[in-house]
Amino acid sequence: MGIQKCKRCKKVFAAAQGAKICPNCLREEEDQFVLVKDYLWDHPGATIKELHEATEVEERIIKKFVKEGRFLQINGVDITVECERCGTAIRSGRFCEDCSQKLQNGISKVKKVSDSKQEVKDDKDRMFLGDRIKRR
Repeated sequence: MGIQKCKRCKKVFAAAQGAKICPNCLREEEDQFVLVKDYLWDHPGATIKELHEATEVEERIIKKFVKEGRFLQINGVDITVECERCGTAIRSGRFCEDCSQKLQNGISKVKKVSDSKQEVKDDKDRMFLGDRIKRR
């Protein structure tokens, strides 16, 4: 548990595991989610802009709910956001499947190169008895 500053209201609070907003703002955000969800039950084909106009919940918060995958369980709802890398329409998360795979492959390559460099470095740092004898 640590002390953090709330990203929304800027108040200092005792942060629980991974919390970025204070409990009051979190409660308010959950109330906004209920508003949006209730509207979607009645109007499943609504867009983000329509949701914003009808519920007065900020578009960035609605997009956050979509990225978290909170509307996937509601039948008939087809709200999408753009992939942060290529702009493809996705139903949840930050990246589309293709971009996620490319990012994972890139991370794997960097990790392999880093691991191989570490192995080479480990050999140079050691001093062997045979090396000492040869120098005499």
